[in-house]
Amino acid sequence: MRQVTAALVAAVALGACSGDEVIDPPFADTVKPRVTIAKGNPVADTLLAVTINAADNIGLKRVRLLLAGGITAQYDTVMTSAVTSLTLAVNVKVPSNAPIGATVNARTVATDGAGNVSDTALVALTVGNLEPPKAIITSPVANSPVVSGKALVLSLSGKARYKVRTIGYQISGAFNFRDSLSYSSPLRDSIAVLDTLTIPDSVRGAIINVTPFVTDSLNQRVLGSPVSYAVQSPANANTIPVVRTGVNPRVEVSDTIFVEATDPVGISTIGYEVRTLTGQLVVADSVSSTGAFSTLVRTFRSRIPVTSFPAPVTIAGFARNANGRRDLARFGSGALRTDTVQVVAGYTNPLPGGGQVADALYVPRTDRLYLTNIERNWLEVFNLADTTFRAPIAVGSRPWGIAAWPRNRDGVMGDTLLVANSGGTNISYVNLNAGATGREVYRYPLPNIMVYSITSTRAANTDQVITQRTAYDFSDRPQFIASTCSGPLTAGSPCGDVVLVYSTTPTPGQSTPFPNQGTIRWENLQKQSSHFFFEQAMGQSQNRSDTLEIERFAASGVGADSILLPARQLITRPDGSTFSYSIVARLDQLAFRDTTFVRNSGNFRRAVFGEGGPVLGSRAMTYDVTRGFETTPPLPVIDRGVSRPFDVTDFISNTFARVQGVGINFDGELSAVKGDSTYLFDNSLRLQGILQSRSSGGGLDFHPLNTGANSTPLRTRLAFVASSEPVVDVFDTYCYRKVASIPIRDPIIGPVRATVRPNGQLVLVGATLRGVTLVALPDNFTTTCQ
Repeated sequence: MRQVTAALVAAVALGACSGDEVIDPPFADTVKPRVTIAKGNPVADTLLAVTINAADNIGLKRVRLLLAGGITAQYDTVMTSAVTSLTLAVNVKVPSNAPIGATVNARTVATDGAGNVSDTALVALTVGNLEPPKAIITSPVANSPVVSGKALVLSLSGKARYKVRTIGYQISGAFNFRDSLSYSSPLRDSIAVLDTLTIPDSVRGAIINVTPFVTDSLNQRVLGSPVSYAVQSPANANTIPVVRTGVNPRVEVSDTIFVEATDPVGISTIGYEVRTLTGQLVVADSVSSTGAFSTLVRTFRSRIPVTSFPAPVTIAGFARNANGRRDLARFGSGALRTDTVQVVAGYTNPLPGGGQVADALYVPRTDRLYLTNIERNWLEVFNLADTTFRAPIAVGSRPWGIAAWPRNRDGVMGDTLLVANSGGTNISYVNLNAGATGREVYRYPLPNIMVYSITSTRAANTDQVITQRTAYDFSDRPQFIASTCSGPLTAGSPCGDVVLVYSTTPTPGQSTPFPNQGTIRWENLQKQSSHFFFEQAMGQSQNRSDTLEIERFAASGVGADSILLPARQLITRPDGSTFSYSIVARLDQLAFRDTTFVRNSGNFRRAVFGEGGPVLGSRAMTYDVTRGFETTPPLPVIDRGVSRPFDVTDFISNTFARVQGVGINFDGELSAVKGDSTYLFDNSLRLQGILQSRSSGGGLDFHPLNTGANSTPLRTRLAFVASSEPVVDVFDTYCYRKVASIPIRDPIIGPVRATVRPNGQLVLVGATLRGVTLVALPDNFTTTCQ
C-alpha cells in the first residue's frame, strides 16, 4: 500500500513539473448542479413570472428556461465568471393571441463548468395568471420504504379549472412505467383516486421517482412534483404494521368499522376486536390476504352481540404483515389506541343515491317503507325483511308528502300510493303491483283555485257605494298530504270517496299580502271536486269587512270549473222574502306560514294540521271527513269537518308553540303538535296535556294501535318523539310522562313512523343525516299510571 501511494504522489509531482495541467480522473467534478423553479410574484395578466434558483459546488456555466404549451419561449443565461449560486426573476411577455387560461409548462436545467447537467425542475403556469391544473401524490409520503414484489397503493389527487379528463403517474429511476385513469362527461373540477403500483422483483436497493400528472378537458397536461421511494428487499425489511381505525363514538349493533393497515412487506391479515371496559373480548373479525399489498383497507360490518342499550365497549383495529409481525392501532405517540364507544339501538342505512327525505309511509302488505326523496324525484323503497334498499320508483318533480289509498276503517291500505309532487301541481298514483317495486301509473292534475275578497266602500265626493274586488293567486303545488275517506264509521266498513287533504308549497310570487304563505285544501279524487279551507278565518276584522269568493279552474279537463264559494247567495225566508248571504273572513287568517304539516288518522277518518315556520303562535287544526257540509244556505259551502275559528285561536292561547311536526292516533281522537314541547289535544283542539320533549327538527308518531284518549291495552298508550339528542323519547299519552329513552346513532331530523310489522314486531323508522334509521322496539314498555 505504501508503494502505491508513493507512486501516485510522484506521478502527480512529475505532471506538475512538466508545465501541463493534469486532472486525474479520481478528482474530476461529477456533482450535478441543483435547480428549482417557482411561480413568481403576481404580475400583470400580459406577463408570466418565474423565479429560478440554481447552485453548484464549483461553478455554474449555464441556466436555461423553456416554456411550452399555451406559449412557446426560451431564456438562456451564460455565466462568464465563477458563480456558485444564482437567483433569476424572469418575466415573459404573453402574445396577444394566447388563449386565457391556457397552461404553460415551464422547465429549467442548469449546467456547470464540467458539463454536469442538473435534474429538470418543473412548474405549471397559466395565461392570465389563473390557477393551473395540479396533480399531487398524497400517500405514501416521500422516502417511505417500499418492498420489491409488493403492490404499493398510491393516493393521487388532481384539480383543473377546465375539469379533469385524465389523472395518472409515471415512474422513472430503477424502472419505467406509466398508468392513468380517464374520465368522460360529466367531468369534475377535482378528483382523488387510488391506484395500485406493483414493484418488480428485480428492483432492489434502488430509488424510484413517481411523478403525478393531470390532463384537463383542453388536453393541457401538467406534471406534479415527483416523489421518491427507496426499494427494499422483503428479507431486509424489519417493519411492523401501521394500523389506523375509524369508528363513530356511537355505533349500532350492525355498524361499519374502518381499518387501514400499511407495511412495506405486505399485509396478510387485517381486522378488529371489540372488548368490554374490563378487557373481556366480546367479538372479533378479520380477513386474510396474500400479503402482496403494502396497504390494505377494509370496512367491516360489525355484529356486536349486545341487547341492552347503551352499552360501552372498546374497539381496536389490528393487522399482521407478511413476515408474521402483528400490531394494534396506535396513536402518534406510540401508545395503543382503543376507541371507547357506545353501542346503541337501531340500524342506519344510507340513501343509495343520496338526497333528502321529506316524508315516509310503511305499507304492511309489502313490509316495505316508502320514502319521498325530494332531490332525486323518486320514492326510496326500503325492505324491512332484509334491511336493504330496492329499486326506487320514479315519480314527479320534488316529491314531498306521501299517503296510501284508503280501503276500509280498519286502516287497511290499498295497492296505490299517493305522492305530492311539490315541484309541480299534481299527485302521482303509484301502483305497488306493477314492476319489481312499483310504478307510477297516473298523475292527477290539481286545479287552480283563485280567492277573491270583495269590499264595499263609499266614494268620498258622491257618497256612492263602490265595490272593490281583489284577486289572490296562491301556489297550487302540493306539499304534505293526508288520505281520508267518506263512508260508515263502524269497524271494517269499506271506504267511500277518497278525499285527499293537502297543504300547498308557498312561493314568493303569490299575491300581496300572501307571499311565501301556504293554504290547506282537499280534493275528492273520485268526484274530482275541491274545497279551499277558509273556515278557520271566518269572522270580521277590526275596521273592515271582507266578503270571500272562491273559484275552481279545472286542470287538463279533470273536474269542472266551478264556484266553490259564491260572494253572495240569495236566501228565501219562510214568508217568501229574500236576503243576501255572504261569508265574511279575516284575510290575515286565511293563509298559513311555510311548511304546514299534515297527517291522517289510521282509520282514514280525520287529519291534523300544524302550521310551520320559525316563530311562535303557530296554529293547529283538525279535519273530520265524515261531518260533511252545512246544509244551508242553498249552496253548501261551509265544511263542518274543519276546526271552528274560535277553537283555532283558543289553541294558540293554550299553547303558543312553534310547530315542528304533527301526529295523530289511529282513530283521530288524540292529536299532537311538536314544538318546544309536545302538545296533545282532542279533535276539537282542546288541550289535553304536554309532553316534556326536546325541541328538534324531527317528527313524532303515536303507537300504531293507540286509540282514544286512554288507549288500551296500556302498552299502546304511547307516543314516540324525536329529540335534538341522538335518542327517541317514549311518552305515556295519558299520564304525559316519559317512560323510556331509546339511544340511537344520530338525531332524527325528518319524519318519524311507528308501525307493527306483519310478524307483530314494533318498529320505529326515522330519517337522519346519514340515511334511514330502523329501530326494533320491545313493545313491552311500562306505562306510568292506570
